Amino acid sequence: MKLAHTDVRVSETLSQAYTLPAWLYTDPSVLEVEKKEIFSKTWQYVGHISQVQRPGDYFTAEVADKPIMIACGNDGVVRAFYNVCTHRAAKLVEGEGNKSLFTCPYHAWTFHTDGRLNKAPNMKGVEHFNQEDFCLKPVRLEIQASFLFVNIDPNARPMGEIFGGLFESFRRFSFENLKRVRVVETVCRSNWKVGIDNYLECDHCPTVHKSLVQKLDMEHYEVSMFQNYIYQGVPLKGKAADQYALGQGGRYYWLYPNMWFSFDPGPANVSVHRSIPIDHKTTRYVYTTFLMNETMTKEEEELFAIDLDVRREDLEICEVVQRGLNTGAYTQGRFSLTENCVHHFHLLVQEALQGVLPLPSK
Repeated sequence: MKLAHTDVRVSETLSQAYTLPAWLYTDPSVLEVEKKEIFSKTWQYVGHISQVQRPGDYFTAEVADKPIMIACGNDGVVRAFYNVCTHRAAKLVEGEGNKSLFTCPYHAWTFHTDGRLNKAPNMKGVEHFNQEDFCLKPVRLEIQASFLFVNIDPNARPMGEIFGGLFESFRRFSFENLKRVRVVETVCRSNWKVGIDNYLECDHCPTVHKSLVQKLDMEHYEVSMFQNYIYQGVPLKGKAADQYALGQGGRYYWLYPNMWFSFDPGPANVSVHRSIPIDHKTTRYVYTTFLMNETMTKEEEELFAIDLDVRREDLEICEVVQRGLNTGAYTQGRFSLTENCVHHFHLLVQEALQGVLPLPSK
């Protein structure tokens, strides 16, 4: 697969750069490459430490179409495994809960909470059968600022190297005390990259998010870019531009490739957003919201409600964009100088895909 001769590579110079070409958003074969080259090699959020506090606590997730299980062992250590029985590859558990042993629903093999095989009842008399060879296959897991992430690439760099001091800066918020209050899933009829493009710029905010913008001091909108994450922040009107507490403005952290942490106006809160591709033109958004306190003032409730409107507005405009991409009338765009964060994202995607989808220099 190659770019058409009229398409050009995303330049590292913003003022000269064209966007990624439209076919990267509309060709179904591109997503299969992205799953292999991006989603299977990056850290993905799966949950919060509050979900696995007791020995035997577990929950399930899916990363790059692969089933994952996160469990707290009897030794108190939280681990991640492929949610796949080592006997005949059946899925081991569903949902979340607490178990002293994990029992496969197919042939009743059982596993300890640390992944060791306990019993294989149908293997009596089998020669040279070593139980240690049939433990659950581990998946790399890291806990950062009380959030759980997995990476199915065993050779991936640690999160501390990839995201620098991001999670160290989170520690001042005591996120281990967060209470998970809401998980909302929506389906957007657009490519997963359309949503990221939209999130990484606020040029559209005055026209698309009028209610939100009325509450914010847009004169003090700030942006900081790092190699693999981007910070955007803006205080509520009347709040100090440099020091505002959780809920007194918006703090937005995008982490490559498809997740962001939003500290929205309202009660002290943080939401973890994930953009999960269903197919090349459909995306599942999962919003997990945490609060420091479960009670809210009327003003906080009103501010919090605005966030639901913002998500709906973003979904609607992303679907409009995808319909335009699908027409074939649009092939490649240009960046404004205020779309530097989107440009940065496009460079990262281009770098990840160029070995498999060669992009010309001009």
